[in-house]
Formats: sequence, C-alpha cells, structure tokens
Amino acid sequence: MAADESDKLVLIAQAHDLLEANVWKDALEQEGITPFLKSLDALKPLGVAPSGGFEVYVLETDEKRARWVLGEGRR
Repeated sequence: MAADESDKLVLIAQAHDLLEANVWKDALEQEGITPFLKSLDALKPLGVAPSGGFEVYVLETDEKRARWVLGEGRR
C-alpha cells in the first residue's frame, strides 16, 4: 500500500541537545501533535549516550500548527 501525502514527515526544528528536543516534544504533544525525534549523533547506534543535536519532525499535515507551537508564527 502506497503512503499518501499525509504520511510525509517534515523537519520543523533542530535542537542542540536532548533537553531542548524533549521540551519541544512535550509542547507539541500537549497540542495533540505527534513529534518524531532523530538523533544527529553518529555514535548513538554504538550504544554511546547521545551528545549531539536532534532533528524534530512532524507529519506534513501538522506542520503549520507545529511551527506556531514552537514560536515561529509569533515573530
């Protein structure tokens, strides 16, 4: 079964560390948006604790609202 456009993930933010990523994740979840975090740390697959940045993705259908939640629409 082919994925439709609503299944497409879009990058909405890049966090410097896990703490920042989790703050954004919690804010999005409180608004009913499911975020997906991707570690940018190359050592994570080797079992080393993540120390690099994180990318925050949401479904394309949630992009506009997610950007507003993270403050991009308030500038």
